[in-house]
Amino acid sequence: MTRQHHPAEILGPHALSRRGFIRTAARAGVAMGLASAVSACDGSGGGSGGAVTLQLWDTDTRPERTANLKKLISMFEAKNPGIRINYLGLPTDQYMQKINTAIATRSTPDLLTPKASDLAALVAQNALAPLDDRVKKAGLEQHISEQMLKSTRAAAPDGKLYLTPTTSLADVIYYRADWFQEAGLKPPATWADFDAAASRLTNASSGRFGYTLRGGNGFFSQFVQMVYPRAGVSTFFREDGSSTLDDPAVIAACEKYVALFGKQTARSDLTADFKTMVAQFGNGGAAMLSHSIGSYPNHVAALGAEKVGAVAPFPGPDGQVLTGWMTTGFAMFQASEHQEEAWKFLAYTMEPEGNSFWAQKSGYLPGNTTVAKEQWVTENAAMKAALDAAAKPGVVTLELPYYLPEFTSITVTDLLPEWQKVLQGSLTSRDFLTAAAAALTTAKRKYDKEHG
Repeated sequence: MTRQHHPAEILGPHALSRRGFIRTAARAGVAMGLASAVSACDGSGGGSGGAVTLQLWDTDTRPERTANLKKLISMFEAKNPGIRINYLGLPTDQYMQKINTAIATRSTPDLLTPKASDLAALVAQNALAPLDDRVKKAGLEQHISEQMLKSTRAAAPDGKLYLTPTTSLADVIYYRADWFQEAGLKPPATWADFDAAASRLTNASSGRFGYTLRGGNGFFSQFVQMVYPRAGVSTFFREDGSSTLDDPAVIAACEKYVALFGKQTARSDLTADFKTMVAQFGNGGAAMLSHSIGSYPNHVAALGAEKVGAVAPFPGPDGQVLTGWMTTGFAMFQASEHQEEAWKFLAYTMEPEGNSFWAQKSGYLPGNTTVAKEQWVTENAAMKAALDAAAKPGVVTLELPYYLPEFTSITVTDLLPEWQKVLQGSLTSRDFLTAAAAALTTAKRKYDKEHG
């Protein structure tokens, strides 16, 4: 695997002044697009009429989302006339390169929309400002979902809050409510119900299958959703730092999951990614689909709300394990010269007005517990299933180790070809999981050694 060099490694340890770096970078062509990014930063602290102008870099530039984020910014600015926010969308496939360059050249913006999986790299560079004290001082902690606070802190290597728990994803299992009704089946409530329905609703000759399995890019999230709750294993690592992927219960649950492939699923699912699965469910090719609450609007648009049911992953032998709770929020940089103003925007995204708008437009669970009771939330079948499950006594959420620098490369890139071998029958689930556990155990123990 080619190592991606940090900009500081390329340029050497000698410190260039910001102006000097810009001149050098412009001549050398370092970091495509840097000029526009730095240009955006040059506006920080300026602004006409004495207003403070903040710079916000966005890492997710889907057009509809961008329009909604700009609306959120305009709502904030209307309430805070002394603060302006300049929006800059970063290319999806290069945003970390640009952020790393900005950190190395001390030209970071004020605000950022990092993913939970980005936190480890950003915190390691001491780039983000911790938010714990500000959240407590503002009295927000008591109004924010306890589950989201926990998941957000778990994503950071030091357990601090660097990302606002503004919204969150959560995993659910979607099912065709009309097909279940036609077959005389009740909504699935157990893994046995799921297995029976997957078999009953499969008619391969007509191109209809009981389930669609993610065998292609992004397979690991669906794998975790369908295997860990069934196994009843609620932690990703044991106390000694070894991965639970080789736990006998996980192996047994994986074997049941794999057994669906080619029987209750289409064989073309071998390379199915998110878009393929959603299309198959929406086109009438599958009765059930496991995914996050974020795809609910897609299913409703394709089928109509009355045909789309949703349930949380079913309880395992030792209780219910929830998966997929991943915070999506906002952060601010340590180097921002306008942290008080930046914090005002972060707080706005967690307060009822801003949180309600942003969560509803995003299609994600709202972090504010008052907003979570609003009608648009309770009428969303996927959100209701996730929230109802989280409210049950004794429920445990599986936290994935996004703080491990190698976690994404191992689970997204390294394991994919091996997973497809499992589906094709050339590698056993046991051998796959034993090797995967070894890789993640090595990464975990290396991390623990480096961080005491």
